[in-house]
Amino acid sequence: MAEDSKRAVVAALLGNVALALLKGVAAAATGSAAMFAETLHSIADSGNEVLLFLGMRLARRPPDDRHPLGHGRDVYFWAFVVSGLLFSLGGGFAIWEAVRTFLYPEPHESYFWGYVVLAGAFVFESGSLVVGGRAFARAKARRSFSEYLRDLRDPTVLVVVLEDSAALVSIVIAAAGLALSQWTNSELYDALASGLIGVILIAVAGFLAYDTYSLLLGEAATPTTMARICDAVAAERDAVAVTSVRTLHIGPESLFIALRIHFRDDLRTRDIEAAVARLKDGIATMLPDMTRPQLIVIEPTSAGSPADG
Repeated sequence: MAEDSKRAVVAALLGNVALALLKGVAAAATGSAAMFAETLHSIADSGNEVLLFLGMRLARRPPDDRHPLGHGRDVYFWAFVVSGLLFSLGGGFAIWEAVRTFLYPEPHESYFWGYVVLAGAFVFESGSLVVGGRAFARAKARRSFSEYLRDLRDPTVLVVVLEDSAALVSIVIAAAGLALSQWTNSELYDALASGLIGVILIAVAGFLAYDTYSLLLGEAATPTTMARICDAVAAERDAVAVTSVRTLHIGPESLFIALRIHFRDDLRTRDIEAAVARLKDGIATMLPDMTRPQLIVIEPTSAGSPADG
């Protein structure tokens, strides 16, 4: 999963840097508001990939005295920054450019290069989406999209896929705005295209901000992982019942697990200690391939201890 995320981010970054340069030249050559919005879009996307890659790098740092459970949430923090700042910033500038063009229209100097750059951008973005889409398909597996979102603990691939999808839609809108402006000899359609691109960016930003905000606050393990933890407890011969299960993702692949378990009443202290050690090994073995326990805490309880969920 980590390699898929890295590959998707790098592919998107290389494509968007090249596209930002090409679109910037085309915007200067045509004077098109939609092309300027597309330039801002690609600049924002390039910044997105840089920050996502930074988050992935920082998340791999080992635990230290100040962060005993590691730095896995760096991925969530930088994904939230991407969704809440750069997407919205790009969308805001695109809407601002639409308003400016509507109030102070300027004739386009050229349309040809705008079409050429948009066509090239569509090819580049499609290639990037193919890379991200394959990573997304592997992560989603056979689940529905709603199930995938429910189980999502690594937002990186989703950010890249939505970004590339929004980019392709925006390219089509920009091309339509240019064509209608050329056909009608009115910059109104170009301004409208820029505004629509801005709205798309802000909508995608809102969706991603909501999802990554929840991850940043801390989400429990997926239902599949919870079921495997319970299966591991059930397989332990000296465990009678689970009175409490608490889990928390402290990174896309790192999990904190706290259990209260009623062991057999006839066990001695050393027997309970041996059962706890076996159970920790069993849980680590039963977890999905992409999930590893950062810390497992098991509290033995007596038969009269109340369950707390």
